[in-house]
Amino acid sequence: MRAFVMEFVLLFSVSWSLPAQSTGTGTITGRVTDSSGAVIAHAEVTATSASSAATYSEESDTQGVFHFAGVRAGEYKIEISASGFRKLTQQSVLLAADTTRIVDAQLTVGSTSDAVTVTDAPPAVNTADGALGTLIGGTQLKELGLNGRNFTQFLSLSPGVSSSQTGQRMGVGQEGNPLTSINGGRINSNAFTYDGILAMDTGGNRGLNLFPPMEAIQEIQVHTSNFTADIGSYGYSLVNVITRSGGAQFHGDVYEVLANDALNARNYFNPSKPPLRDNNFGYDFGGRILPNAKGRFGRNLFFFWSQAFDRRSGPELTGFTTAPQSTFTATTPTAAQRAGDFSSLPTALKNPVTGASYVNNQVTNIDPNATLLLNAYFPLPNSTGSSNYAVSPKSQTRWREELVRVDIPITDKDNFMVRYAHDSWSQQQAILKPSNQSFPTIGGYFAKPGQNTVLQWTHAFSPLLLNQATFGYSRNNITQTPDSSATRSAGLAIPSLYNANIYNLIPTISISGYSSIGAQGLTNNTNNVYTWRDDLTKQLGSHALKFGVNILRIQKFDRFPYSGQAGSFSFTGSATGNALADFLTGYAYSYTEQSSTPNVYLFSNMYEGYAQDDWKITRNLTVNIGVRDTVFRGAPNGYDKYDHLSDFVPSLYVAANAPAVTASGALVSGTGDPENGIITVQNQKGLDLPRSLTGTRNQIGPRVGFAWAPFGSSLTSIRGGYGIFYHWDNDNHENLSANPPFSQSATIYNTTLTGFTGGTQTSFPPTLAAFDTRKLYPTVNQYSLTFEHQFPSATVASVSYVGNTARHLDQTPNINQASPNVAVAAGTVNVNTVRPYRGYAAINYDIRSASANYNALQATVRRRFQNGLLFEAAYTWSKSMGRQVGQNQFATEAGPTAYDRRHIFTVNYVYDLPFFRGRSDVLAYTLGGWEVSGVSTFQGGMPVTPTIAVDRAGVGNTGQRPDAINSVIYKHGNVNDYFSKSSFALPALGTFGNARLNTVRLPGLNSTQFSLAKKATFHIATDHALTTTFQAQFFNLFNHPSFNGVGTTYGSATFGKITSALDPRNVAFRLKLSF
Repeated sequence: MRAFVMEFVLLFSVSWSLPAQSTGTGTITGRVTDSSGAVIAHAEVTATSASSAATYSEESDTQGVFHFAGVRAGEYKIEISASGFRKLTQQSVLLAADTTRIVDAQLTVGSTSDAVTVTDAPPAVNTADGALGTLIGGTQLKELGLNGRNFTQFLSLSPGVSSSQTGQRMGVGQEGNPLTSINGGRINSNAFTYDGILAMDTGGNRGLNLFPPMEAIQEIQVHTSNFTADIGSYGYSLVNVITRSGGAQFHGDVYEVLANDALNARNYFNPSKPPLRDNNFGYDFGGRILPNAKGRFGRNLFFFWSQAFDRRSGPELTGFTTAPQSTFTATTPTAAQRAGDFSSLPTALKNPVTGASYVNNQVTNIDPNATLLLNAYFPLPNSTGSSNYAVSPKSQTRWREELVRVDIPITDKDNFMVRYAHDSWSQQQAILKPSNQSFPTIGGYFAKPGQNTVLQWTHAFSPLLLNQATFGYSRNNITQTPDSSATRSAGLAIPSLYNANIYNLIPTISISGYSSIGAQGLTNNTNNVYTWRDDLTKQLGSHALKFGVNILRIQKFDRFPYSGQAGSFSFTGSATGNALADFLTGYAYSYTEQSSTPNVYLFSNMYEGYAQDDWKITRNLTVNIGVRDTVFRGAPNGYDKYDHLSDFVPSLYVAANAPAVTASGALVSGTGDPENGIITVQNQKGLDLPRSLTGTRNQIGPRVGFAWAPFGSSLTSIRGGYGIFYHWDNDNHENLSANPPFSQSATIYNTTLTGFTGGTQTSFPPTLAAFDTRKLYPTVNQYSLTFEHQFPSATVASVSYVGNTARHLDQTPNINQASPNVAVAAGTVNVNTVRPYRGYAAINYDIRSASANYNALQATVRRRFQNGLLFEAAYTWSKSMGRQVGQNQFATEAGPTAYDRRHIFTVNYVYDLPFFRGRSDVLAYTLGGWEVSGVSTFQGGMPVTPTIAVDRAGVGNTGQRPDAINSVIYKHGNVNDYFSKSSFALPALGTFGNARLNTVRLPGLNSTQFSLAKKATFHIATDHALTTTFQAQFFNLFNHPSFNGVGTTYGSATFGKITSALDPRNVAFRLKLSF
């Protein structure tokens, strides 16, 4: 007799946990007992994959434990039989990647021919460990709309996650870098891996090297706290993207997503809508390579192929970590001014050649170089006002991605997986950014191709001993190339000091009161990361033991986007009385040129080893004990192949050897040591450092956790944990190549466009980049306690306390800041004469001395997709505080961190409307098949710090603050008077303002995304169905303006005013065919 049981909790107890080997596989394990609780040895256990039909079989050991390690994520059927007991079958066992499913089965006495089958999915409460994280699965990936189709937007579904990009349109490639804070961490402290292989740039901006489309992703694991030692050593979080694999049946999709500005609303602050034409399309296909194969090898030899494209005309990128910008405004000379007509000015202009005033302010001696530059690079005004030029350039963005994966069952004990992904993103820009260019007269090509490869071999020595060897390679190559308009024409006769302008670029032209022009040289940032790792898993009774090593080899070539070698002219009005007239006559206040373009070729290594024991002490208590040892040898940037690195070491500076400095702040030629306190690889002045100029660090991170089911079932758990984690810092080590003696600059005052004769060449103290040679690594202590319970209707609720403390966080104070000085503030003394390290200007000293702490209540409710409904809600009540260097670069101060959002609430849902469900008549096809889905997010505002624009303290450093007179009063909804400006005042000369760090709160964020879809399924053959989906996607459905910018510079015209808002309502349409 065969019994089908809907809920059989007493017979079957299943739980899951987030951590396992972060390589796209997981573990199914459990204990087999009889009704009295006695263990059953030698029970036959079989796990069968629902998608591939692959089977895994073994016997329970003498303690009744069975263990399937290294199996692919997906849905499984578990069958257990033993002599004298009824056979037990559990359907719908979902194994996520990086997870362990604990399946404790209780068999009842009877004949094996009598079967008990549980069809409902088992409970989803975690009774295996104390880790926290979020699984973003197939239903969400397939059905939830994304504004720009960037998978990182899904991270905001997790508790503890905040992002200034929520609801914003996010592209891919260089436009897609996530600005996401997880549990109070900095936005560059999150690690991303694809199938366990690092997928991000190891430099400062932490950009992803490629962006797989949702159709190629099986699931996303977001590890947020207390993940076990085998997962990794990333300070705040680890996001692992698992790619899809083929199965026993052929499946595929063809899709297209269209967006057009005609469907969008207008931004609150823009008078018109920016142009947008976006066409995102692609296809994927997977199945058996040998469809008619009979043997194990052929039946389990699977492939998956995906290709995606994006063609877009619209806003262009403005920076490496900023959103695309739709409208640019600038100030440009009028037609009359270009002709030398300044008759509208009330003051007389002076001819710099004769010293006499121009007649009627008509400038007649116009330099031909100025005329050429004006005509070529400064367009005529097209609007009125101070910003008399506006343009919405249409950049052309192209993206293409290919992903192929093959799963190969070599033998019964050996499985091999290979996956290769290639991403090609490019943007033809009308205004090349980031650069000094303000007008669409110098464009260029911005590109970022990326690659990510993994080869993985899994070998089972026995059912209880498994090894997984993995090799990975990732690469990204960011390039920027200015178009031909950036090069000097034959008629432009401007000399050079160092002859280092290898790209023959035009100089930067800065005219007081007008927008600047300038070009930059070829930018090249190539980053190669090689990964070797090996993970050994051993089931020893109630102990699940894991041991492993992980080795990273990092290469990074970086050529800076500098324009300094092309020279920079500054026109201030010093010659004629008007800055633009100075430019027309060719008389500059100053000219500065750099001797070289810094570039480095960096190498570094990282070595890791770990041991992890997940010990199931009793049936309802599991303890997790682990340790991970990470050895950083210069990682992530390390030593330069050509040894072009120099660092400033404060203890080596000798005041008696300092160069003399004139009253104007210039260096006196031939005096002192020009490299006072500076070390190079070849000359370390008594230090014994490796080629990276930083020592090797050995970081040991213990991890402990527990999971307790207090009532003996898998419906309730109490769990927690503690661990020490390390992460890479914001390490722009390549900045050391711009220091002396490898790069120098000179400034000439009172010179001309046509030549430097008559000018005075002066060298000023250089600005240095410096790193603390100890190079401490950011250390994060994570801890949490969670109560979790499953209610009816497959709904799980959890409440957690989540906390962390971070030490050795990166900050870069200017250690050459002068003490507060009234004379410097008044302008009567040059700050270079009173700096503590005379002979240098600012010394931006990268030191790991900041700290932070985060405490939060995090609550979630989640219902897995069942009976047509998926629902998840996450609420976070948190406080993130920190200590860092403030306006006084030698004193730390406490305050909210920049990512402190006190309240975050997010809801996401997918609901197949029940009308005509299960029917196949005409009414069902026409009126049925409707689905609604969406994401609603509400976040409190982030803190910002009010500043003043001048050096009021007289210390040679900006970023100072006003005095706080009284508490800030907010006028929510008042765009022109958001906070009380009278709460602040200008501090006295020679003093710092007393306003504290991050004392002003931005408005909160309110975003609702909603999609309506119509689905229809047609059977084109007996076993094959074709499903069509037409979906209308609405982002910011209610067109609610979420203000994200406020003027914080005291005394400016925008102080206290709201200055920008996130995207208005955007609409997109998607058509998808699935088979």
